[in-house]
Amino acid sequence: MKIIDRVALITGGGQGIGKAIALTFALEGAKIAVNDISINEVKALETVEELRKLGVEAELFLADVSQEDAVNNMVVKVIERFGRVDILVNNAGINRDGLLHKGNLAKWEAVMAVNLKGPFICTKAVLPSMREQGYGRIVNLSSLTARIGIFGTGYYATSKAGLIGLTKVTAVENVTKGITCNALAPGYINTDMMNKYPEDQLKVLISKIPVGRFAEPKEVADAALFLAADSSSYITGAVLDINGGLYI
Repeated sequence: MKIIDRVALITGGGQGIGKAIALTFALEGAKIAVNDISINEVKALETVEELRKLGVEAELFLADVSQEDAVNNMVVKVIERFGRVDILVNNAGINRDGLLHKGNLAKWEAVMAVNLKGPFICTKAVLPSMREQGYGRIVNLSSLTARIGIFGTGYYATSKAGLIGLTKVTAVENVTKGITCNALAPGYINTDMMNKYPEDQLKVLISKIPVGRFAEPKEVADAALFLAADSSSYITGAVLDINGGLYI
């Protein structure tokens, strides 16, 4: 399952699940292009230094994935630095909670811009080179919220459900070019984002998960590694659920 010398571009790779994916890929010998936005630059640079200490090539590329010109320039720079892009992980995402009947259009548009428009722009940017080289792995980070209705997640859930649609169309349109595209749908993950919930609410959430705990970022990263490796070459257009039995 190794991805030695493969070039992986990971959006939102400076922290959280993105960082876990970057570190996991690095341990398997990949060269890592970490993408993040300028507000996260300090943490992203720390991640790049961690990657370099593992003995792999790593660089930070700052760009807002919702801005097409910025993404296109980023991909050009990644190819100039590493020679190609073999793997794209569309991980960057934001969340804005809100009830639909009290819908806030600005929140809706902000979430769609990063969570759905962003992966479209990034995928579109890397596909020409992937198609030319006859190889590519695209892994999209969807969500449990795209699979079941969860109260108050309308903006986020819709964006992540749309990402599953984008995954399947990308897969079918590029399957004859040596490119696979799959999605991960994580449930509740033990990241800093969970710190916003009070302790009693966390206990309630855990009580609903059959395995009795949140997932660790490394567990999501290992699933991403599988879909990014040559060993998954016969899998495309799939959605891999990672939720501890919460959705079956």
